[in-house]
Amino acid sequence: MVIENDTDFRELLNGIFERTESFDLVGSFSSIEEFGVALTQRRPSVDWIPELLVVDVMSSTNPRSESASFISALRAEGLIFATLFVSSMEFGALLRVLRKSHPQGWAALQKNSRLTEHDVIEAAIAACSEMHGK
Repeated sequence: MVIENDTDFRELLNGIFERTESFDLVGSFSSIEEFGVALTQRRPSVDWIPELLVVDVMSSTNPRSESASFISALRAEGLIFATLFVSSMEFGALLRVLRKSHPQGWAALQKNSRLTEHDVIEAAIAACSEMHGK
């Protein structure tokens, strides 16, 4: 499942996950709020949440908000899924904070012109492997 507010990058990610045999793309959203509405409509959501969420940290429609807090709150509710964050920002401090409450299943990629399809899939696999303790 992809949550990305940049239309072009969302389409790029969708294409990557549609082409790979490692994952099934089961949804794509333009904001964390749009994802939240869909999640609310599908309660209980345990069956709806896929193994992996690919999330732009700044995919909120509210400029004062970010998606990492929402994703962390879902995990606090007991939902189990790996998360691959993508953004143009650095992730070191953010991942350290998230790992304090939920130690496993996180990966991050910084958006840049050198990012490849292989990089995305490898990071996604790493997040899922870590989530399952492999």
